[in-house]
Amino acid sequence: MPFDALVAPPQPLSLADALADLGIVPISQQALAEHKQAQLVRFAPSFWYRHQPILPVALLGSVACMAVSGGLTQRMAQDGSAVSGWLTLAWMGIIAMLIAAGVFRVRAGSHWEERWVPAEWLRGLGVPEPIAALARETCRQVPGTAIILGELKQEHVVLDPYLLVERDGEQVCLGIWDGDAIIACAAR
Repeated sequence: MPFDALVAPPQPLSLADALADLGIVPISQQALAEHKQAQLVRFAPSFWYRHQPILPVALLGSVACMAVSGGLTQRMAQDGSAVSGWLTLAWMGIIAMLIAAGVFRVRAGSHWEERWVPAEWLRGLGVPEPIAALARETCRQVPGTAIILGELKQEHVVLDPYLLVERDGEQVCLGIWDGDAIIACAAR
């Protein structure tokens, strides 16, 4: 039909356009990427985590050095008692048990994880209220919007979260925080 184009449904707005209509200026993707990279550098793995194969060698080497120094001390003291030798042996045994038990732990590296969350969960997840309010409003006003919580994790500890909204593969950042301190928040 020749007039079908006149009654065609309007094309949906992009997420960025929908947020602009709501008066929300999101955090730029470049700012989020720079923040994420800076946090990965800040919470990098420790020297011993990166060089795990040499950790047991270094610990056992320190025990060997203690044994040698204890033996030399015992040898140099002509009239010394056997107590110093037994103390050295006991100390080496304690260190060996600690090594075997895995007491000497090292700090692992951090990594980013993202997950979808419902808008109702934001308060319980510790999202600051200004950022959570923007996310809830965006979900109400822009149909088909999902909320993504990104978290920097080191072992099992959450270090530095951020909040994204997504629709049709397009993502925008609404906020970055650390505990109660808001690092960046989308502007109104």
